[in-house]
Amino acid sequence: MKISLKIVLIAFAIFFTAVMIYSFLPDTENQEKDESASINYDKLDEIIFDVKTTKVIKGSLEKAITANGIVKAYKELEITSNVNGYIKNINVFEGKTILENDLLLALDDREYNLALKDAEVKVTQARVEYGFLMKSYTEDSSAIKKAQKIERKIAVVNEEYKNSKINDVRYNELIDSLELALLFTGAKREELVLNSSGLTSAMNAVKKARLNLEYTKITAPFSGVIGDFNLVVGQRINAGAKLLKLFNVSKLLIDVGILESEILDLVIGSSAEIQFPAIPGKVFHGTVKYISPYIDANTKTCTVTLVFDNKNNLIKSGMFANVKLVSKVLEDIILIPKEALLVRDGRNLVFVAENSLAKWRYVEIGDQNDKYIEILEGVFPDEDIIYQGHFTLAHDSRIKIIK
Repeated sequence: MKISLKIVLIAFAIFFTAVMIYSFLPDTENQEKDESASINYDKLDEIIFDVKTTKVIKGSLEKAITANGIVKAYKELEITSNVNGYIKNINVFEGKTILENDLLLALDDREYNLALKDAEVKVTQARVEYGFLMKSYTEDSSAIKKAQKIERKIAVVNEEYKNSKINDVRYNELIDSLELALLFTGAKREELVLNSSGLTSAMNAVKKARLNLEYTKITAPFSGVIGDFNLVVGQRINAGAKLLKLFNVSKLLIDVGILESEILDLVIGSSAEIQFPAIPGKVFHGTVKYISPYIDANTKTCTVTLVFDNKNNLIKSGMFANVKLVSKVLEDIILIPKEALLVRDGRNLVFVAENSLAKWRYVEIGDQNDKYIEILEGVFPDEDIIYQGHFTLAHDSRIKIIK
């Protein structure tokens, strides 16, 4: 019982001491109130705001249209074989760069060489027959006169047709009749002999054999890069079979869809900036090459084709592209940076720096792009317009222009 009384006395002593200490502490809350009551709010007008300015300029404003598209080769050709045969030589591989007229691959040409020699023999035989038949024809002076008369009539008919004096049907009737009469005069005896001797047919067979022999060597119709190629020597190729693809990628094309409301601002030759998500930070420059003559009924867009140089062959066909097309250029207009424009109470305004003071100006704006805004009324060229640190400004606020 004595121990409990002692504990109670100690606790009471501690509590009493704490109350005495607290009573002697200053009243901080009242002190803060007194300090705030002593602030001179008139001094707030003396605050100097740090701002950045730039000159109002007079210049050009480029308006742009943005779109997306997929890259394709400037030229893309699927090369096929014109004749049957076995591959004898291959001079290309996937991704190889070749020049126009380079030999790509060759087929076994032995069969076609034999066909050409056989055709040439038949020409020799036909020439002999032609010589014998020509000797059997005698020249008739009266036939020559008749032929000349008919040829003059043919010339008259051709002239009338050229001047639209007779229609197609009448022209064909007259020419067929006159050509037949000319044939019966004997004036075209050499043509008849050529056909009768078989020389014409034999000569055509030689031309065809030479052409087939040329087809065994497949060459590049233009400079480019080989693609989609997987043939091997000895493989059998049929006429019409696909051999490979040839891509001209020194230039590239992009098809983009432009809204019908924007297409009227574009013309052939309009400039464009092209960027690729796969190559961040690099900008390519191109121009409008084609504009489709119609609007797609479903998408309400018009297809516009851009062309650009593929510098260092960085871009591949099939890559995704972001395009910005210059649709219109406004010349000799007043411009300010977009950052300078503020909107308060639904009205457009800016702050102009005059004698270390910010002057409030209402402005009327016109066209704009991602950097500049056209000013129709409110500021003038060469004035210092505030574009940074102006959000809390009021009219006649004191400012300090920082660099």
